[in-house]
Amino acid sequence: MSGPSDALKDTARRMMDGALARDVKGVQVAASRSRSVSVIWRTGRVDKIQESSRLGVSLVLYLDGRYTTCTTNDLRPEAVDRFLDSSVALCRAMTPDPYRVMPDPSLYEGREERDLGLYDPAVAAVTPEERKATAAAMESAALAKAGDKAIQAETGSEDEESESFRIHTNGFEGSVRSSYFGSWASVSLQDAGDKRPEGDYNVASRTRAELPGPELVGTKAAESGLLRMGTTKVPTASMTMLIENRAVGRLLGYLLAATSGRALQQKQSFLDGMLGKEFGSAAFDLLDEPFLAGGFGSRLFDGEGITARPMPVFEKGVFRNFYIDVYYGKKLELPPTTGGRSNLVLTPGTKSLDELVAGVAKGILVRGFIGGNSNSTTGDFSTGIYGTLIENGAHTKAIAEMNVAGNHKDLWKRLVEAGNDPWPYSSLRVPSLVFDDVQFSGE
Repeated sequence: MSGPSDALKDTARRMMDGALARDVKGVQVAASRSRSVSVIWRTGRVDKIQESSRLGVSLVLYLDGRYTTCTTNDLRPEAVDRFLDSSVALCRAMTPDPYRVMPDPSLYEGREERDLGLYDPAVAAVTPEERKATAAAMESAALAKAGDKAIQAETGSEDEESESFRIHTNGFEGSVRSSYFGSWASVSLQDAGDKRPEGDYNVASRTRAELPGPELVGTKAAESGLLRMGTTKVPTASMTMLIENRAVGRLLGYLLAATSGRALQQKQSFLDGMLGKEFGSAAFDLLDEPFLAGGFGSRLFDGEGITARPMPVFEKGVFRNFYIDVYYGKKLELPPTTGGRSNLVLTPGTKSLDELVAGVAKGILVRGFIGGNSNSTTGDFSTGIYGTLIENGAHTKAIAEMNVAGNHKDLWKRLVEAGNDPWPYSSLRVPSLVFDDVQFSGE
């Protein structure tokens, strides 16, 4: 695993030396560099090409019980001096906060040194012609699959490389280098009357070789749109809810809002008092896994330098851990775990999506959520859905303009089965899920 450039290290160390020279005892510096390029393609030609590069520094200061964080991308020597002077002056003007402290150095201990597969040198070799060819091929595949129902397709190809170097005055030093490759397509279709359903599909990978081909992306986007043709409502009822893997993230995100240290400390978490207690069904296993090879959330340390370790969030339905950073750890008088998520892995089952559908007598396969809200204090949620009605194990009608509502404290007890298809293009490695007896609002 290649490390950050010497120039990036030098930038961070010069900034730290400047802060120390101004009598600041606690300093954290993160220097980062990134370059990204994207191509958007529409109606047989390039619609937009965008390239951006960034080199910047984030500075965190702890001074006499005071705290501030400042950033700059002007790294000329005279500009750095002005930046440091103003940052220190700002910190001195802040109100003291006894909970703002540097991480204890013990939190840096035990860090593994392993290659997480986050960087592919091929990112530097992607040409403008290749990006355009990828986007054009996705458009062609999408329009071919949609046939005479197609109005328009829009596609995009993008790649990015980045590196960062972080150093703290109390002994932490760490670096990250990563790459990203992504492709996406969206399709507008003509339905009856003035309806214009849309379909979309997107993929991403840390390595260029593992990125699915453009024909697959375009075809999948068109297929998702065709599945939204001729949508209707069905009567309000409680029935089985099957959520497609790439849609589960919305519902899971609602739940995880209650796992933050901030929500706990602010009395805004319906998980308060639930540590070590049963929350969901025995089918609910959720692990925060920072060492997933090529994962978009993979890391050896978090944003505060805390050493990364696998952390169970739910084990067979039992709630195990909040996400607690140093600040809220001090406020709550609890040991920090980590301030933010890495990769979330929900233990998969043995059945494919088709096999899960075949086992549903009556229910709705939710392919996506629209709008909605969730209350992290009470657990109540309500959101629009679209998908397919399932009857006797078969797809029968396209569904839209319906809502699903309930409470997380009840919903996750209704989880009965997980599929064998974790979504691979996100930090949420979550398969399709089946819930029993969920309330849908329709006609």
